[in-house]
Amino acid sequence: MQSSFLVTEGFLTAEMAHLLETTWIAVPNWKWTALAALIALGLVLLPVLRLIFGRFRRVMHGRQDPQGFFKYFFSLPLERPWSRILVALIWLAGLDNLELTPNLNKYLQLAVHLMLAINLIILVHRSITAVGLLFERISRRTGTGLDQQLIPFAVRSLQVLVVVLGFLITLQNLGVNVVSILAGLGLGGLALALAAQDTAANVFGSITILFDRPFKIGDSIRIGNTEGVVEAIGFRSTRIRTPYNSLISIPNSIVAKEQVDNMEVRPRRRIRQTLGLLYETPPAKVHEFTARIRQILLENKHVDPKSVLVAFNHFNAASLDVLVNFHLPEVRTQELELEITQDLFCRFLEAAATLGVEYAYPTQTVYLKRDGSATIA
Repeated sequence: MQSSFLVTEGFLTAEMAHLLETTWIAVPNWKWTALAALIALGLVLLPVLRLIFGRFRRVMHGRQDPQGFFKYFFSLPLERPWSRILVALIWLAGLDNLELTPNLNKYLQLAVHLMLAINLIILVHRSITAVGLLFERISRRTGTGLDQQLIPFAVRSLQVLVVVLGFLITLQNLGVNVVSILAGLGLGGLALALAAQDTAANVFGSITILFDRPFKIGDSIRIGNTEGVVEAIGFRSTRIRTPYNSLISIPNSIVAKEQVDNMEVRPRRRIRQTLGLLYETPPAKVHEFTARIRQILLENKHVDPKSVLVAFNHFNAASLDVLVNFHLPEVRTQELELEITQDLFCRFLEAAATLGVEYAYPTQTVYLKRDGSATIA
């Protein structure tokens, strides 16, 4: 540094020039001052650049084709990684010109390169998110349903891959021998495989679920003793919202092996009910009652007329049992099923009251034997 020129021109006093030329920890004070100014410049630029990039992103988001990739890309928060990448580049350029000691320059450049790599990985990660959003929109338009299962899984897989590869490439660029690290990991591969076998089984189970498609998100299913609506299919587990509103996570390895009862894909719902009549009911009334129940079912537009079956079929311990069996086609939700069956069952009650037929309930007749004679109590 030619401090004499600055002293001659009146920019610095002789004492100040001497202080700047003084060496501290093998680096002149003027370089320490320049380094501090460079760091301060970057820290001041960060919020300014975030503001500029934020406005630019919103403007670009408004101008892009609603059906294109960049519409989704600019809808994501990008200003922080953008601003950090630019500041990192400014710091790298400044460090190259400062010519600090080799060790100090090495560690500072290491930190800045790490900052640059992390934010580049974040940008790529969010680009994959934008691709996933684009394919979800395409899938919804085509009606394939893959947006709810395969696309989120593929996006998460790519994001994990980007993070892992980005980490390895960053280590390689920082001078770490990644090949030797991977070779070292191979020595403990058996132990790692044994420790991660459950995780691997769950990952393969999730792949099986996604490609075999025994159910999709939103389906009402039963797996073992668990029943509810599928909310998410992840790498490790499938999450099911139960009727009592709790959330149960079942490992995908178990889901892939268990019997899955998907109640959502039923083309029709069968209703099977037994109506018990009093033993005192005359046969004519039984005939009349079954005919009336059959008529009620045939009159309902939701009931498949070919599936209607009403018959007196069993002498029970305390009742004459009338079997009622019918199907409800095109009924996709449990709410609609319950609404229809409630209406029909109320009409069954009205029919019994109109015909003077009484429904049975559990009763017992007790015979007491006293002095050789039987009495009814």
